[in-house]
Amino acid sequence: MRDDKIKMLTYSALLMGLALASTILIRIPVPATQGYVHLGDTVLILSVLILGKKKGALAGALGQAAADLLGGYAIFAPVTFISKLLMGLLIGIAAEKISEYRSKKNKGDAAAAGLMTVLSCAVMVSIYYIFECAIYGSFVIPIVEIPANIIQFTVSAVLAAAAGGVLAKTPARAWLNLEKK
Repeated sequence: MRDDKIKMLTYSALLMGLALASTILIRIPVPATQGYVHLGDTVLILSVLILGKKKGALAGALGQAAADLLGGYAIFAPVTFISKLLMGLLIGIAAEKISEYRSKKNKGDAAAAGLMTVLSCAVMVSIYYIFECAIYGSFVIPIVEIPANIIQFTVSAVLAAAAGGVLAKTPARAWLNLEKK
């Protein structure tokens, strides 16, 4: 294996572990559905910024799905994997658009980045809602999860943007995958 492949595998494993830890260790319960809100999405977004959209989305999604398996929510693991993978890919597209905007000052890229960010949240919320409707046999009960999922995403996006902004101003900028496609 080349050094680059070993580094990428190491970064992927570390970020997957961080996604697992941030999902399973910091839980804010949602009593109506027995679910919880967590900061795993922050690590998912940072993973995409560091590893790129495909590898970052995969690392974040695997980490959060593993948290479901280890944390007593195994039934959610496949849904978590799919929703977080799609969310990460869309966030990766948004990050690419932001990078293009910064280099070209193309206003359409900034609007596209905003749309991709909102779409990634909507995809995650929708996938969980549909799955929970099937589990609970109700279209009403899962509605209480929607605001919690939106808050989780929003807080995570803000924290990841802040952390990414700080990293971009340090020598750690070399870790960020924003200029690569």
